[in-house]
Amino acid sequence: MVVTSLHRYPIKGCRGHSLDRAALDTIGFVGDRRLMLVDVTGRFVSQREEQLLATIEPELSGDHLVVRAARARPLALDIDPAGAAVRVNVWGTEFDAVDQGERAARWFSDLVGTALRLVWFGPLSSRPIDPRYSPRADAQTAFTDGYQVLLTVQASLDDLNTRLPAPIPMARFRPNVVVNGATAWDEDGWRQIRIGGVVFDAVKPCARCLVTTTDQESGARDPQQEPLRTLAKFRTVPGLGAIFGQNLVSRAPGSLAVGDAVVAG
Repeated sequence: MVVTSLHRYPIKGCRGHSLDRAALDTIGFVGDRRLMLVDVTGRFVSQREEQLLATIEPELSGDHLVVRAARARPLALDIDPAGAAVRVNVWGTEFDAVDQGERAARWFSDLVGTALRLVWFGPLSSRPIDPRYSPRADAQTAFTDGYQVLLTVQASLDDLNTRLPAPIPMARFRPNVVVNGATAWDEDGWRQIRIGGVVFDAVKPCARCLVTTTDQESGARDPQQEPLRTLAKFRTVPGLGAIFGQNLVSRAPGSLAVGDAVVAG
C-alpha cells in the first residue's frame, strides 16, 4: 500500500489543500486545523451550520495566513500569539484559544453573514483526546473533530461510488491521508499503521455527518443527501452511525510524504 495524497485544512471547516509532504507534531499535521471560527458563545462553527465555509480558501505559510473567497478581497494576517485568551467549545469540550483580532472577525462575519471570530490553537491550548478511544493518557489533538489524523482508502471510495447515483470525489470526506493498494473497507480491521517511518494507532472508525453531502468546491448540498444516505444503508456501526475512514493517533512526531509505504495490521 502507498500514500497517494496528503491534505491539510488550516481553518477548521474551510477548504483544504494538498501537500507533497506533511510534518507531524504531537497533535497532528503541523498547520492542520490550528485555526477555527467560533460564534458569540465560543462554540465552533463548521460546514454543518455554514456550508459557505467550503468556498473559503485559507493558505498558511509558517505564521502568515492568507484567506481568499469569491465575494471578498483577500484577508492577510500574521498569527498573533499575544491575542486575547478566549474560551472555546468543540463538541462539548471547553479549553482556551487565542483570539485573532477584530479585522479577522469582521472579514469572516461580513462574508458569512453572522458574527464570527477567528481563534488560534496556541501553546497554552490543551485538548485531550476522548479517553474512551485514546491510546494513551497524554494524547491530544487541536481543533479537529476529535482525533489527530483521518485516513481514507481509495478502494473504499471506489466501492461506494458504484452504489451512488453519481460518483463523488474523496474531498467530500476531508481526509488527511489517502491510501491506495488496499482492498475496499480493509481499514475497518486496522489497529496499527506504519506510514513511512511514523507509527499510528487506529483508534476509531470515522462517523460521518452532513458535511459529506456538501460539494467542497461550490458549497452546495446534495439534494438527495448523498453519500450519507447510501453509507447509512451498509456502513452503519451501532452507537456511531454511518462510517468512512479511520481516525489515527501518532505515537511520535515525524513526517509523511506522498509515495510513502503503508503497512497496517
